[in-house]
Amino acid sequence: MFFDIGDPDLLMDCLTVNASHSNYTTPFGCWILIFRRYLKSGNLGKRMKQDRTLENLGMDEREKMESGFLWKLEGFCNLVVLFSLFSGFGGIWAGEEDRRNSLSGLYLSPLQVISTEEIQTLDSEKRIPIDEDSGIALREEPKPVDPNAQDVPVAPGADTPAETSVVDTGPKSLETKIREAEGLLKRYYSQFIEEKRIWEDREKGNVYNSRTEMNDIRLLLWQSTHKNSETYIVRDSPLLYQLHIRLARLYVESDKYAPALRHYLAAFRYHPLEMTEEGFRNGDWQKEDVLGYDAASAKEHDRLFDEWKQSEQKLKKTKDEIHLKESNWIREGKSLSDLIPQSKLWKEEVRLAEENRKQTKQKYDESVNQRYLAYLNKRKQVESRDLYAFANVVRKLEDDNKERLKIVNKLGTAGKGIYVLFDYKRNTDFFAYELILERAYRLWNENPLVLTDIAEQYRQDGKKERASDFYEKGLGELLKVKTPSQEEQERIIKSNLRLATINADLKRNILAGQYYEKYFNLSPDSAEKTRVSYEIGVFFNSQIGDPDRAVPFLEYWLERNSKDWNPSLDTDTGQTELESIAYYYLSKKDKKHKRNELERNKLNISFAQWKRLDEKMILAEKELKDLIEKKQNLKKDLMVTTLDEILSQYRLIDLKIEDQEAVIRVLETKRNKIPLIKILFRSGVLAEESRDFVKAKEFYELIIKEGGETDIRVALKELERVRRILETGNIQPPINESI
Repeated sequence: MFFDIGDPDLLMDCLTVNASHSNYTTPFGCWILIFRRYLKSGNLGKRMKQDRTLENLGMDEREKMESGFLWKLEGFCNLVVLFSLFSGFGGIWAGEEDRRNSLSGLYLSPLQVISTEEIQTLDSEKRIPIDEDSGIALREEPKPVDPNAQDVPVAPGADTPAETSVVDTGPKSLETKIREAEGLLKRYYSQFIEEKRIWEDREKGNVYNSRTEMNDIRLLLWQSTHKNSETYIVRDSPLLYQLHIRLARLYVESDKYAPALRHYLAAFRYHPLEMTEEGFRNGDWQKEDVLGYDAASAKEHDRLFDEWKQSEQKLKKTKDEIHLKESNWIREGKSLSDLIPQSKLWKEEVRLAEENRKQTKQKYDESVNQRYLAYLNKRKQVESRDLYAFANVVRKLEDDNKERLKIVNKLGTAGKGIYVLFDYKRNTDFFAYELILERAYRLWNENPLVLTDIAEQYRQDGKKERASDFYEKGLGELLKVKTPSQEEQERIIKSNLRLATINADLKRNILAGQYYEKYFNLSPDSAEKTRVSYEIGVFFNSQIGDPDRAVPFLEYWLERNSKDWNPSLDTDTGQTELESIAYYYLSKKDKKHKRNELERNKLNISFAQWKRLDEKMILAEKELKDLIEKKQNLKKDLMVTTLDEILSQYRLIDLKIEDQEAVIRVLETKRNKIPLIKILFRSGVLAEESRDFVKAKEFYELIIKEGGETDIRVALKELERVRRILETGNIQPPINESI
C-alpha cells in the first residue's frame, strides 16, 4: 500500500463519502475517491520520495521518472472513475434520491380539512364553533384516528373539540355567516405558514387605493385569456372556490367591497375558467363535487370513453391479425382452398369489431351531449354569474376612487340620449370592470345581465349601433325567462327605454316608438315613468307626427302635473312651460279630427301658461330694476361715507342682483321653450273661422311684438288682410291655412 489507512482524514472521507457524493456510493467508488484525494494531498509523492532517499538513488533522473509515473497514475484513476460512472459501478442505489419524505402527504386537501357537512351547516341555523383567539373554526368532536394509518400533518384547530357552551339560536346574522366561513378558510390556510401570513396581511388592508389590487386583476385576466404553460396550472378546488365566493357575496351584502374583491380574486385562483372534455372526465373537481356538477356522471362518461378507445384498439388489432394469419397459413404450406372459408371467419370477426366500435362511439357521442355539454353549460353559467358579480365589485371600487368619473347630462331622455362629457380626472390606463365583463361574455354569451351591462358601456362610449345590438340580444334572453325576478323585470323595462332612446338617436323612429310603448306598458307608476311619458308624447308628435299615439302619454303626464287638467292636485308642480307644450300637442289631435272648439280650449290654456310665465318675468324684471336703483343710492352714500354697515349692504345688494338675474334667465328659458308663435297663428285662424276678426287681430299684433323677422312679415300680411275684412266686410281666407 502507498498510503496509511489509519490517516484520520481518510477515515473521515470513508465515513462521509456516501452523504456527499452520490456517485461513489459503492465500495469500489469509495476507494477510488479516497485514492484521488490522497494523490491531490501529496502524501503519495512524499512517501515515494522517502523511499528513494533510503535506497540512495540518483536524484534527477529518478525524480523525473517518478513524477511522470504519478501523472500517469492519476490519469488512470480518472479514467477508472469515468468508466465506473458510465458502466454502473458508481450508479445510484435504489431509493437513494427518495430519502426525504414525500410532499404528497405533507399538506391536507381541502376536503380533509373542511367537510361537506360543515359547508351545508353554513346555510342552516346550526352554529359552527369558532376559536376566539385564532378565529379558526373548530370541530364539534375529534375525528376517529386509525392506528394503522400513516402519520399526516393536521391543520391547527381541525381536530380540536369544541367546548360545549350556550350558543345563539335562530337565523344567523351577517357577521356570524362571515365569521363561520372565514373560520373554515382559516382552518385550511393555517397549515401553510407563509400563505397564512400573506392572507392575513392582505386582510388588514381596508382601502382600495393602490395599484396592487388592480395589478392582481390584470394578472388574473391575463392568465384566464392566455394559455398557461404546462408548469403553471390553476388548481381546481370547488370547495375553496365556493367558500371564497360565498364570503365575497357576504362582504358585498355588508358593503365591504375591498375584502370582497380579495375573496373574488382568491376564488378564481382555485377555479380554472377553461374546462376541456378531458378535464371533465379526469379533473380534480370530482373529489370536491360540492357545486353539484355530478361526479358520478363524469365517471360514467369516462367509462364510455375507455370502452370506445378499447373497441378502436381491438378493431385495429383484429385487422392486423388477419394479415398475420394469412401469411402463417401460406408459410405452413396449407391448402389455399381451405384459406378462403377461414378468411371469411376472420373477416366476420372484423365486422363484429367494427360494429362494436360504432356502438361504443355512438354511446360516447350521446354521453358527450347528455353529460359533458350539460356539465359545461351549467359550469359556464355559474362562472359567468360569479364574474359578473366580481365585475360589479370592481366597478364600485373604481367609482369610489374616481377612476370612472363622468359628467352626465340628464336633462333629456327621449330622442336625445345621455351625453358623457370628457373628464380629465378619469383614469384611462386600465378598466378592470370592462375586461371582466368581456370575460364573462366569452364564457356565456347568453347571460342577460352581462349583455345589458356591456350594452350600457357601448352606449356611454357613443357606440350606439353596438349598444343597440347588445341591448336587443340581452332583452331577448330576459324575455325567455318564464317567471322573471324583480331585478330581471326592471332590466326588461330599462332595456326597452334604452333601445327606444338609442333608435331615436339613430333616426329609427318607428322602432323607437315601438320600444317606447313597450316601456310605458311594462313600467309601474313612478316619477321616472311620469317624466319619460312627457318625452314620449313630444317624440310621437314632433318626430313621428302621430298625435293620436301621443295623447295617452301626454294625458298621463298632465294627470300628475297640471291643476288645469286635474284640479284635485294639492300643489302646483311648477312645470308651467311643459304644461303649455303638452296642451299644444294635445290640440293637434283635435285639429286632425276638426274639433275646433276643443282645439281652441287647449290652445287657450297653452297660451295662458305662457302669459303666466310672462307675468312672472315682468315682476322679476321690475324687482331687478328696484334692486339696481337701491344699489345706485347706496353707491351715492358711499361717496360721502365709508361706514361698514353701508359697505355690507352694498355687498348684499350685489348678491341679490346676481340671484335675481339668475331667476330672470331661468324664466326666460322656460318662456322661450313654449312654441308661442305657432300657438298664436293657429289661434288667429280659429278666431277667423268663428268670425271673431277682432280677436284674430290681437293675435297677429302679438306675433309682431314677440316674433322674429320672418314671423313678423307673415303676421303683417295677415293683419292687413284682417283690417280689410273689418273695413269692407269681404272675407278672405288666411294666407297659410295649414298653420
